[in-house]
Amino acid sequence: MPNFSSYLRLEAIPNISTVNAITLSSAITLSYLALYTGYDKETKALKPSNLLDLVLLRRGIDWTLVELNKAISLSGLTCVILAYLPEVKEQKRELLFISMSMLWTHTIYSFYKFWQFNPQKLWTDKLVKRVSAVLGSLGQVALVGGYFYEQVVDPTVLILTTIGFSIGHFVTMEIDYKYRLQVRPYAYLPFPAAVYTLYQYFIGSK
Repeated sequence: MPNFSSYLRLEAIPNISTVNAITLSSAITLSYLALYTGYDKETKALKPSNLLDLVLLRRGIDWTLVELNKAISLSGLTCVILAYLPEVKEQKRELLFISMSMLWTHTIYSFYKFWQFNPQKLWTDKLVKRVSAVLGSLGQVALVGGYFYEQVVDPTVLILTTIGFSIGHFVTMEIDYKYRLQVRPYAYLPFPAAVYTLYQYFIGSK
């Protein structure tokens, strides 16, 4: 029987195991800035001036902070997913730390932006937003567990809870009242990344 897992390697990055975590996470973050922030929802095309707006604060600091928060959250999500790839096991701990740093920053800013650090405002928000906040918190707990307690907690539990809760938070935060995911195209990257990572972790590396 042919080994189909050999066809699902990261052929575009054959030496990913040699790329250090800072370089990998920086590349992921820059890709979101270029292809997510740089994407214009009205014209449905890349618009380089969006990046100038971001850097030069041409739409105001609030818009810049919101866009940076989105890019950081997506980068953190992608990094935590890729951290469980067997190919990057040597960089796993550092990738998890970078992910935690980005996602904690995202959490603090979002708590301020949407609920002004007021738990009462959070718990009187729409049900789906409350569910999203709970899933995000559980994802953070699982992420911390993966970083500090990997030798104690079953790694299968860690990968499933970390990726599952994190993806769940992302989806419930971004769906509209018709339960459609309202994101720019490049924001779908975490989904195939999660599928690929889970495949490689449970099947491809066997």
